[in-house]
Parts: sequence; C-alpha cells; structure tokens
Amino acid sequence: MANRPDPSPDTGVAGRGVAAAVEFAALGAGLTLTIAVMARLPDWSRSLGAFQILYAVSFGFFALAALRLARYRDVPAAGVLVMSVALATRAALLPVTPTLSDDIYRYVWEGRVVSAGANPYALAPDDARLAPLRDVRVWPKVNHPELATIYPPAAEAGFALVARLSPTLAAMKGWILIHDVALIGVLLAWCGSLGVPRAAALVYAWNPLVLVEYAGSGHHEPTAMLFLALAFWLAARRPVLSGLALAVGALIKLAPLVALPFLIRRWNARGRAACLALLVPGLAWFWILTRGAASGLRAYWAGWKNNPPLFDALERVTGSYANARVVAIVALAVVTLAALALAWPAERATRAMLRAGVAVSPVLHPWYLGWLVMFEPLAPSAPWLLLTLTVTMNYGLLHAPFERATYHASAAVRLIEYGAPALLAVVLWIGRRSRHGDAHA
Repeated sequence: MANRPDPSPDTGVAGRGVAAAVEFAALGAGLTLTIAVMARLPDWSRSLGAFQILYAVSFGFFALAALRLARYRDVPAAGVLVMSVALATRAALLPVTPTLSDDIYRYVWEGRVVSAGANPYALAPDDARLAPLRDVRVWPKVNHPELATIYPPAAEAGFALVARLSPTLAAMKGWILIHDVALIGVLLAWCGSLGVPRAAALVYAWNPLVLVEYAGSGHHEPTAMLFLALAFWLAARRPVLSGLALAVGALIKLAPLVALPFLIRRWNARGRAACLALLVPGLAWFWILTRGAASGLRAYWAGWKNNPPLFDALERVTGSYANARVVAIVALAVVTLAALALAWPAERATRAMLRAGVAVSPVLHPWYLGWLVMFEPLAPSAPWLLLTLTVTMNYGLLHAPFERATYHASAAVRLIEYGAPALLAVVLWIGRRSRHGDAHA
C-alpha cells in the first residue's frame, strides 16, 4: 500500500481554525440555550435556586469561552459571532418581567413625571400632586417613593423620551438594550483599534451578569457606559467628540467622572473645552436640583449601605459611616494620584479607579460590576470575572429571602462572595511569582 502524503502545514492550520470556530459557536449556542431556559422561569426571585443554578451553568459556558480566547483569535468573522450570540441572548431576556430589582419601575415613573411637565427633583413619587399619574402596573412597585430622584439630568431626559413614545417596561428595556448592543459594537471597534482580537468583546457581550442585570432586570447602566466607551474609542482621533461623550455619560450616571483625570490628558485644548463646557454647568445644575429635603442623592450619600466588600471594616475602624466615607474618598484620591504619577494609560488607570471604587464603596449592587466588565475585554482578569458569578449571592442563596425588600447578605455569605475571587487572585499571584522565579533560576 502506497504511503499517504503527510498533510501540508496549511491543511493543519485550516483544520485547527475550523475546530476553533466550531468550539466557539458551540459555547455560544450553549450559553444562548441556557439563557433561554432561564428566561422561561416565571419569577427569578421566587425561583432563586433554579435561577442561580442556570446562572452558574451559563457562567460555565461563558468562562470556557473567555479562558480560550487565544484559540479564537483567528476565527473568521469572530465579531459577527460575538454579536449574534449577544443579540440572541438579549432577545430571549427582553420579555422577562424584572423581579430581582424594581429599579426599572422607577425609571418608567420618572419618565412619566418629566413628560407630564413635573419636576422629579422637587416631587417625590408619593407626593399627592403626582397622584393623577399613578396606575396599577408601575406605581405600586416604585421604590423609595418618599425620596425625590437620584438620577442626573441626562438620564431623566432619556426616561422622558421613552415615556413620550411608550411609558411601559417593555419600551424602557428596549431603550436600555439599544444602548447595550451599541456598546458591544463600540467594544468590537475599540478592541480592533488597540490590536486586541475582536473575539475578546465576548467578555462583556456574553457575561451572564451583563445579560441578567441589563437585558433581564433592566438596569440602565448601558445608557451611560456606551458614552464612556465612545470617549475612549474616540479620544485619539476625535477629541472633541470624545470630550462630549464623556460629559454626556457623566450626566446620565456619575461613574464616568473617574475617567476624566486620565482622558483629559489625551485631549487637545478643544476636546477639553468641549467636555468642560457641557459637564461643569450640567453637574452644577444637578447639584442645585438635588439639594431639597427629600433628595434621593442626599439620602444615598448619607447612609445607604448594601453588600459592601470593605466598607464595614472601614466603618468599624473609623467609628462612623461619615468617617469611613472620608477614608474611602482619600483612598480613591491616592489611586488617582498614583495612576497620574506613574503615567498609566487612561484605560488602565480608569479600570484601577473603578476597581478601587467597588472595593471601598458602601453599596455594591450586582449591576454596578458592569462598569468593570466593559474594560475586561482589553485584559481579562479571572478573579474579577469570578466576582460576576459570586455577586449573585447578594440576592440570597438558592432560596428567596423572606425579607426581600430589606434583605442584606450576611457576613458569612459575603465572605464567600468576595473571598472566592480574592483566593483565586492570591493563587494566580503565587503562580506568576513561581514561574518568574523559575525563569530566573
């Protein structure tokens, strides 16, 4: 029998490419199927055990894809596959009625208030003057009805726009998902401009926390995150648009302000002027609007606390909530100055600030982590991604807490929630040190 010729190197490379593409698609299909099953649960809060099991399974598909990103570097049209799975999973979750959080009801309510010509900064939802706007679908689920709004002016403008079109949960979720999908598009372009494989955008686009909190529960973080991503992507080429994007993002949610000290160094004079011309009066107006006795922002700043990683320890050491707040602010200032002194790239510095903010904040709702996840495609961190799994323990552990409205995870639960990612970080650090030592041996 004649000897068969050895396959050419090109054939081997092509075969590996096909295998990588098939694996990539299979993981995306597994994630989509799991999310679709999750979407069929009638109530995530009442079916918390089933929800968390399905969440863990979906995280498994996501984690496998994230761990094997290097294998997918050369998969043809990887960006198309990332976006296709992102769209399919979000479409599956769009009809879900939020039960883990009631924030979206507040968005819809405030959109109605603004579109009716009333002032949500002066009138709390339970104010009798707003009684004509009440209904049986939205009004009963508006949280903290005794407090005026906490949201900046651009967020209120978005809520009002949706209310003008359709004052419903479905319309509000659609508004949020438009921004979320656009953010994925920007991340794909941003990765490409930095030489990062476009497949890395799945670290945000396929992350179960992102899917559940934004497509499922309808938190509006993507409406601001989109503009922060645009600010980074446009910084070098379009500094004026970049500056305006950061200002708009910060007037929707305040979180993009952490990037200002680092991006402002990239912009030219026109970019800086454009940003500050919009941002300074916008923030001043917001501060004036939120000075009333019923201010939600004042209440949030003065005493709210939920699921803090380190803030409880700061409070014990300093003796009061207010003192712990001061220490947290000083810590963030130190991180900012260190990043500036070391001339870190704006992306790295902003991610460090967001991580530090999460660590010392008195409030860490699961959806806050989306701000960190949007930077993870640039350099994925296993411990921080693991936190997007364990943070769901903040909702309870396999069964819904009886005191859902006032539930706070116990210290033991938070030890697991934050301890597992911290332990993984230590293990990975020891491994790197060991490999570094071997290399110099």
